[in-house]
Amino acid sequence: MYGQTIITSLLPLLSLSLALPLEPRDTTTDFTLTSLGATFPYSGVYGDESVNSHVNVGLSYPDPSSTSGATLNTTCSVSWPAGTNPGPTAWTPCADGKVQFRLPTNGWTSTTNFRVEFWEQLNSDGSGLEATHYIQMDPSNPSNPAAVMFCLQMGKFNPLTCSLTGPYGQTPRTVSMAATEESAIPS
Repeated sequence: MYGQTIITSLLPLLSLSLALPLEPRDTTTDFTLTSLGATFPYSGVYGDESVNSHVNVGLSYPDPSSTSGATLNTTCSVSWPAGTNPGPTAWTPCADGKVQFRLPTNGWTSTTNFRVEFWEQLNSDGSGLEATHYIQMDPSNPSNPAAVMFCLQMGKFNPLTCSLTGPYGQTPRTVSMAATEESAIPS
């Protein structure tokens, strides 16, 4: 009888607690570039100017359905046919279609100095997270925070090949990018 009285007195409070908004969840909004592989034309007597070029990246990004800050992984790629100079790209869907990738015009300097930009759509209204980072090859200044890419042209008639792993894959790297909430994908 005493237990029933307690339950009866708590019932009105239960409906009130259900009406309160949920606590904000503690999630990560960092994107992490986990890999980068690129092939570009290389001019000069030993290079090859007519190659199929590409930039392939691996990305870890926030899982929007997680309440514990879990992340998801995807791969993204852009390419140019032989005879086409690599350059800025439009938004391109990644393997996970909720994430898109581009090399924006306002960040493209050369094949060894460009910006990568990512977009994760979170809601049906078009809002989401945007993250970006400059990627450079700068062997003369290893303290440069953008100097995370290593490029090498090996042997006659080969393209320029770039990665995040440093000389001969000896120093694996990742690039952390803080994401910002946006109301729509940047144009």
